[in-house]
Amino acid sequence: MNEVLAALMLWISANTAYDTTGMPLPEVIEMTPQELTAEYYTDAPQLMPAKGVDERIQALYSIEEGPHGRVYILDADLVPGAADGDDAYDNPLFREMLLHELVHHVQHVSGVADSYLCPAQGEVEAYRVGGVYLKQVHADDPMPNRAFWAHMYSRC
Repeated sequence: MNEVLAALMLWISANTAYDTTGMPLPEVIEMTPQELTAEYYTDAPQLMPAKGVDERIQALYSIEEGPHGRVYILDADLVPGAADGDDAYDNPLFREMLLHELVHHVQHVSGVADSYLCPAQGEVEAYRVGGVYLKQVHADDPMPNRAFWAHMYSRC
C-alpha cells in the first residue's frame, strides 16, 4: 500500500500546485461498506440508514486520527473492477478514491485547509483532481456529473 500512496502523492505533486515532497503518508484502513458507514455516522448514529450501509460512502479522511492522518476506504477487493486485474490496488477506481482522500490529506498537511470556511470546502478540488486522474489513465468516470456533486458536497 505504501507504494501506491507514494505514487499517488507524486501524481498530486506533478498535477497540482502542491509540493508533496517529504509529506508524511496517512495511515490507510480498508473496510467493508458496513464498517465505513458506521465510521461515518459515529457522531450521529441516529442518522445511520436502517439497512446499515450508505452506498455513497466510499472513503473518509480524518486529520485527527493516526500519526499523520487516517484514510478509511472501501476494501480494494470490493471496488467495482477489482476482479479485472491481478492486483486490486491497480484498479483506477480504487486509486481515484484513495487519491481523493490524499488530496484532503495534502490540503491539511500543507495548511491550505486552515483557510477553509468549513471542512467541506476542500471537496471541489478533490473531486476535480480525481476527474483529471481518471482522464489521464483513460478510465471511465463513475461520476459523469462530477462538477455538480463537487459543488453540492462542498457547501458550508
